[in-house]
Parts: sequence; structure tokens; C-alpha cells
Amino acid sequence: MEPIRAEEGWFVLHAFYQVDRRLWAELPSSRQLECRENLEELLRNFRLGENCQANCYAVLGHKADFGIMFVDPELHHLNEVENRIFRCFEPGAVRPVYSFFSLSEVSEYMTQEKDYDRTLREKEGLAPESPEYQTKMESYRERMRFYINERLYPQLPEHRVMCFYPMNKTRSGEYNWYSLDFDTRKKLMSGHLITGRKFAGKVKQLVTGGVGLDEWEWGVTLFADDPFYLKKVVYDMRFDEVSARYAGFGDFLVGIRLDPAGLFERLQL
Repeated sequence: MEPIRAEEGWFVLHAFYQVDRRLWAELPSSRQLECRENLEELLRNFRLGENCQANCYAVLGHKADFGIMFVDPELHHLNEVENRIFRCFEPGAVRPVYSFFSLSEVSEYMTQEKDYDRTLREKEGLAPESPEYQTKMESYRERMRFYINERLYPQLPEHRVMCFYPMNKTRSGEYNWYSLDFDTRKKLMSGHLITGRKFAGKVKQLVTGGVGLDEWEWGVTLFADDPFYLKKVVYDMRFDEVSARYAGFGDFLVGIRLDPAGLFERLQL
């Protein structure tokens, strides 16, 4: 079967499940153990794939019992593993309650080399042929290479808590994001980015594109060790004009990262 790979970026799947605890309780303990071992083996084998990643989360609240975040460069491989999840369990013991399929991407609003060039020349008064200009420009290029690589080819962090939510930009009424010109949109997004930078080292963000792939346009995944900062960053960003006027949000799902064995223990299965 010919591989399906994106021209740019990796595929990302957020999959959330609930357990039928009545059915689970009726299973012999030997079968319960087999189900746990099946999931552990499935994820272990999945991670052996090149650049394949999977994190398990025990979900807070009743929207789901647990979730798995997958990253995979190859679509057949990802699709196979999402279907094999159900074969790990007794039929009906685990049912899907929500999913979001997307592709890693680089924001079109990131600072371009021409923007930084203008800053160096007009705001810092540096001539392009000066050593200081050359040093700063090369440093900028290196930062951009790191940023682009991190966004397109993300590595799931080991932070203890994850918050996922889907979002759209508004397309109706007075505030239609898609009727704004690019420069206006970029200016609005720059303010949003400034707010986000205040949480560097406390919150790691991954924004993936669902446009044309899922119901929502983007998926936002926030990772942190302290949930306070998940709450704080979302709250502070609500006051940015780009969120206050042009953003709509779906459900928020928050989970605690656990290995499969720890997940079953936490769910008391």
C-alpha cells in the first residue's frame, strides 16, 4: 500500500473514549488483564514507527474517561492504529466520544525576514552591510529554523497536564475574520503572540490545522505541569482583540498524562 504523507507537516489525532464500566466489571479478571496488556503493546509498537508518538491522558470530568494524542507522519499507519484500539478491548467495553484530526502547521502570521530586516534598519538604525546587522539576522534565521521545525515536526512534551480545545475564526456578522486584509490579521495575531510569550517555560502550545480536515478550523493543545497556567494563559488571551472579537471555541478537555498501566490504575479498571 502506497504511503500517504503530507507535503508539509505531520498528522495529529486527538481521540477520546469512555469505558462501559458495567460491561468491564462483568469480564473475568484474566480478560481485563489481557485488555490492559493489549493496549500497552499496541502503543509500544506504534511508537516504534519513525517519528510516531502517543501520549495517554486520564480526562477530568465526564466528557471522556481517557484520551490518546497521536502524532504520525503516515496516514495509513495512523488510521490502522486508531482502529486497532477497539480490538484491544472486549466489544463495546470502550466507545469513542470525541476526536479531532488535524495537521501540524506553521502560522502564516509569523515574522518574516523582510519584517525583521525593516526592524533592524528602521528601528535599530543598522545598515545591512554592518557586522551587527549580519549577526542579528543570522540569529533570527536560526530562531526561525527552530520555530518552523518545532511547529511542523512537533515532539510531544512530558508535561503532566494537557488541555485541548478546538476553535474557529468567526465568519459572519460584523466580525468576519476572513474579510480582513492580511496586514490587519497579522497585526491582531501579533498581540496574541505577545500574550502567549509571557508564559514561556510554563506552557507549551501546539496549534494544528483542521481546516478541510475536521469540523473545527484549528486544534489548540496546551501542555503544562501546573494547571494554574493553563487557566491563566487562556484567560489572559481572551482579552486580546483577536479572541474577543474573532474566535469561537469548542469544548475544553483536560487530562493528566499517564502511561497505559497508570491509566488503567487511575480509572480503577
